[in-house]
Amino acid sequence: MIKSQLILDIFDLIFEDFEFEERLRHQIPFLKEGKTEHSTIGLFVYFDAERGIEKYKIPTENIETKDINGNAIERIDGVHLKNSELKILADINVHIKAGIIDCVEIWNMINDYPTTEPSKYELEQVWVKSKKRKLIRD
Repeated sequence: MIKSQLILDIFDLIFEDFEFEERLRHQIPFLKEGKTEHSTIGLFVYFDAERGIEKYKIPTENIETKDINGNAIERIDGVHLKNSELKILADINVHIKAGIIDCVEIWNMINDYPTTEPSKYELEQVWVKSKKRKLIRD
């Protein structure tokens, strides 16, 4: 089970209107946070998948990008994370590997990314034709 409210909020906004939204949302209860990689400007949060998630894999036949093992890699983006106090204006990507949610990548565009998860933030959909939904945690 994912414990991070930030990650859950990211999934809520970023999967909206994606072609396989329903399948990805069904994957969430089968995920838990795994290793994290923090760089000065960003963060990768990887997930460990539990048994049963396979029935919600998204189709990968038409995905051209592959990793070194030949697994299809899809990337969903279009959400920004903001916190003016912490000087965060970050682009967020969710990586899908072999049809399963693999990791969340957060890349801060204006400063170093904090080593602890912010509890106050604003998330906003920024892709073209999005509903421009915002989610604010104060």
